[in-house]
Amino acid sequence: MRVKRKRVKKRFFLFVLLVLAVLAVVSFPDKIGQALSFISIGEQPEKETPPPVNNTEPPASNTEPSTHPTEPPDTEPPVIEGELQNVVYIGEPVSFRKYVTVTDNVDKDVELEVDSSSVNLTKAGSYTVVYRAVDSSGNAAEKKVLFIVEEKPQQTIELEKVNEQADQILAEIIEEDMTPREKARAIYNWVRGHISYDGNYENNTDWVKGAFDGFQSRRGDCYVFFGVTKALLNRADLENLDIVKEGGGHYWSMVNLGEGWYHYDTTPRKTGGEFFMMTDAELKAYSDQYGNSHVWDRDKYPATPLE
Repeated sequence: MRVKRKRVKKRFFLFVLLVLAVLAVVSFPDKIGQALSFISIGEQPEKETPPPVNNTEPPASNTEPSTHPTEPPDTEPPVIEGELQNVVYIGEPVSFRKYVTVTDNVDKDVELEVDSSSVNLTKAGSYTVVYRAVDSSGNAAEKKVLFIVEEKPQQTIELEKVNEQADQILAEIIEEDMTPREKARAIYNWVRGHISYDGNYENNTDWVKGAFDGFQSRRGDCYVFFGVTKALLNRADLENLDIVKEGGGHYWSMVNLGEGWYHYDTTPRKTGGEFFMMTDAELKAYSDQYGNSHVWDRDKYPATPLE
């Protein structure tokens, strides 16, 4: 009887173990398979493949913001600048474009249209010239300029002829390698050697006319000498200024050749004398000796160096 009970218990335990094994196989198939594989081949089981990630977020965009934002449209017109009134002379050619300039906030080169069809350069009068410009965006600008056509003044004619004559003389007496002092000496010598003194000359208010008359006739008084000298100094680019004797009656120059201001008088005198680059002291000494020939208001003119 005891033997039978032991058999029943043994079968019961075997049944329980079988049930547990079946449950284990059903519940953990992967683990048991890995364990059996490890036992059979003696290798470590491979790592589990991670389950796929369920990413519900949208993929990142590869589109980058533009580094060149759209430029605003150009609505600013060109700018035409220039005097509103100009004077030109009868019979002389005129370049109307040189009287104005045109610029634009975007375009570097803007075409300028000039309508000068109303201008008659053979007849005195007032005429309107119209300037127009349009940029690449279609913005337009317009400017009207008055041109007065008249006879050229006599003084302007004389100045042109004076400059022309002075340039011809300088071309003969000036060398490129000369110093300013050497140029001033060459001018001084030319005036002294080519203009004759004539005390009957009456003009003493218009130095251009004095120079014009001096170049034409090669004679005149101190004002002619002064005018011719001034014309030559100007065209040689030598700095000079005008000196008028107190009370009138004599005219001369001062020059600055980079060494300071000095007196410079090309008019010859009966008493003689060299008036090239003289100091205040030297000229005053001469004036005191010869009847106050050179008396000037020192407050109006620069002082010379002491030597």
